[in-house]
Amino acid sequence: MVRSIVIPHDPARSPRLRHLATASEFQAAVDGWLEPIEMPTLGVTVYVNEAARREHHPINCRAMALWWLYSAEPTEYPIFLGDVVLTGTGAEEDEVLLEQIVRDVFEEREFVVQVMPHGRGPWQDSFARFTDVFDAATWCMLLVSTLRPGAGVRLQSRAPERDGSARHDRGGDALW
Repeated sequence: MVRSIVIPHDPARSPRLRHLATASEFQAAVDGWLEPIEMPTLGVTVYVNEAARREHHPINCRAMALWWLYSAEPTEYPIFLGDVVLTGTGAEEDEVLLEQIVRDVFEEREFVVQVMPHGRGPWQDSFARFTDVFDAATWCMLLVSTLRPGAGVRLQSRAPERDGSARHDRGGDALW
C-alpha cells in the first residue's frame, strides 16, 4: 500500500491523502488508464489519465503549481489534465520528501514569497503571503514569468503566526 495525494482538477474539491494498493485504485483515482510522469527531484511519480489530452480534460492548475514548486527545472513542466495522483516510490528517503509535500498541502501553513533582485544579496520576504500552497505556487509561477531574467523567486513555508505581533512589517492600508 502506497501513500498518495489525489489532486482533483476542480478547485472546489479538496486534495485527499489516500493509501492506494492496486493499479485499479490508481485508475479509479484518475478516472482511466495510467500514464506515469516521474518527478525525480522528489522521488515521486505523478499518475495521470493517459487519455486526458485526447478527451480534452480540464487543466489541473494545482498539480502544475506543485510541479513548479518542487521541481529542479521549474520552467520545464508538463500540462496536467484531469485528476492526478502524486505518490512516493516507497523508498525511505523518498518518503521524507513526500512528507514535505503532505505537510504543505494538508497542514496549516503560511507561505511567504521571497525574492532576490537580480540574483544578488540575501533572499527578502515580500508582502505576498498565502495560507494555501496551491495559490502561493501559482502566484509565484506567474510572477516568475513576468520578471526580468536574473531575479529569483522562491516560496518559504512556515508555521502560521498565532498572534499578530509580527504583522507590523506587512504594510497595509493604515494611514500614517
